[in-house]
Amino acid sequence: MDAVTLGPFLIPLPRLFLFLGVVAVFGLAMWLERRHRTDLSSPLWVSLLVGLGAARLVYVVQNWPFYRDAPWEALYLWQDGYAPLAGVAATVVTALLISLYRRYPPPLLQAPLVLGLAVWFGLTTLTTALMDQERPGLPTGITLHDLQFREVPLERYAGRPVVVNLWASWCPPCRREMPAFQAAQQGNPGIHFVFPNQGESAELVRAFLEHEELDLAHVLLDTGNRLGQHFGTVGMPTTLFFDADGRLVDAHVGEVSAARLNQYLSQFD
Repeated sequence: MDAVTLGPFLIPLPRLFLFLGVVAVFGLAMWLERRHRTDLSSPLWVSLLVGLGAARLVYVVQNWPFYRDAPWEALYLWQDGYAPLAGVAATVVTALLISLYRRYPPPLLQAPLVLGLAVWFGLTTLTTALMDQERPGLPTGITLHDLQFREVPLERYAGRPVVVNLWASWCPPCRREMPAFQAAQQGNPGIHFVFPNQGESAELVRAFLEHEELDLAHVLLDTGNRLGQHFGTVGMPTTLFFDADGRLVDAHVGEVSAARLNQYLSQFD
């Protein structure tokens, strides 16, 4: 799936690739600093931080209805929710302005940024192409159980778009994103939302839902983590998006915000 584990940490591939892009930026910057005897790290940090802030700000403005009632969630920078083009543009423009103000030769700041962008974009494009060839569809041979211990074959959900959220009650990001899924389920009756709990008992799941005052349909028990094994997930929460033909069209590893979830669901309109 679209993530790797590093000890206890789950790192989505898009963030890993962004990190590698930043490493490339400062790797080249250090080499240029030694050759030209000038400080490049400080202006590059400023440019990247301005770009990060602009990417988040533009995303929040574009999706303001999802942040209006809880504006502090705009500061949840660990959630996926950025406008990449706005971030890249702000970074490049900031670096250019610094070059002009401090009289840096523009290539000294622009070259590391171009390299970092190439690393980030290249890895993202290559990985997306490879994973598109290997993504499995909605499994029709797996039967789980609901909270009343009735058998629920997954083919029951065929014929409509399906959102499958793999979760557990001990997982803090899973708990934080549940209200967004509840609202999405209630607001999108044409989409099946399925919540296979990974490895916990029915009593524990029922107690969690009652304590959190969640009213979710299609909460299932996957006590053997069969779906996680089927899709090769490396952590939770993991959310899988299937079209009406059962094809996996997208996946999200880690906590998903209400705004980002709405973006995923819009492809089913």
